[in-house]
Amino acid sequence: MAQVSWIFLDDFGGKHRVGLYHGDRSGHVLVHCDARIVQVDFSVKESRVYSFFIEDELCEVSIQKEKEGFSYGFRVNKQVDTPRNRQRRATERRNWLGVAAVLAILIAIVSVAVFFLMRWDAQQKQRRWATAFTFPLSAHEERRLSQEGRLSVAHLSIAYENQQRVLYYHFSTQESRLMTGHFWLPDTGLILLPNGFPAHDRDAFAVQYLPADPRIHRVLFEQPSPETIATYLDHATHAQQTAHPYNRPAQNRCIAQIALQEKGWPALADLIFQTATPHQNPRHNRDSYLRLVRDPALAQRIEQECWDK
Repeated sequence: MAQVSWIFLDDFGGKHRVGLYHGDRSGHVLVHCDARIVQVDFSVKESRVYSFFIEDELCEVSIQKEKEGFSYGFRVNKQVDTPRNRQRRATERRNWLGVAAVLAILIAIVSVAVFFLMRWDAQQKQRRWATAFTFPLSAHEERRLSQEGRLSVAHLSIAYENQQRVLYYHFSTQESRLMTGHFWLPDTGLILLPNGFPAHDRDAFAVQYLPADPRIHRVLFEQPSPETIATYLDHATHAQQTAHPYNRPAQNRCIAQIALQEKGWPALADLIFQTATPHQNPRHNRDSYLRLVRDPALAQRIEQECWDK
């Protein structure tokens, strides 16, 4: 006679002994739990499953016919529809919802942290660029420059010196003195000027200097020459054509010209960097470009004047 037993622990710490007797010759089956008979069957020669409750759990003892003899098993059926299983599924759903909520909060926190870290990194890069163009003038020199300064035009040129990029500039005073200066720049990426535009050879900007001592001066990157603004317009047109190749060149040129007329030359940087992400360029990027072209007055002029070109 086959005799098998199992120990089942319920959710409340209760211990239950489940046993099975299976006659070798007769095939009679007796299933008992805690010294109580729960199932009796006769002449069992094939596979069978016997179900019974322990407390509110539906339990199953199985007899599996093998090539030689039988094998026996015990399990708690957690799939069938019972009050306990419905309660279990409801608890599992609440647990999964709780886990999902915690994961969502963690993902949100990580995403926000990454966003601010990337933004902070981009801002730090912007500050490093701005620092590169800072003139070491004292408060007294700043005051004299604002009161006595004269204007000239500084022309830029980019060079490498000791394996580092240098932005040189030169200008002439009214006394025909030639003054030069330079900025040491990070050796990565575009050279972004304080006005937000990429630097190129032969760009020109106003420069303010002291006639008595032209070594005290400041390049005014917010005052580009007309020729430099024309260069910015060409770069903006090229960027617009690259990003919108389905437009005719005349249409993209028209959009850049209207942006210049309506918003001034600083708006051309939004066209130049219209495919950049806010991380790549916090100041001019695809978001600032969309705000520009969706401006009602600008959009109306573009629709009226550009699409028929």
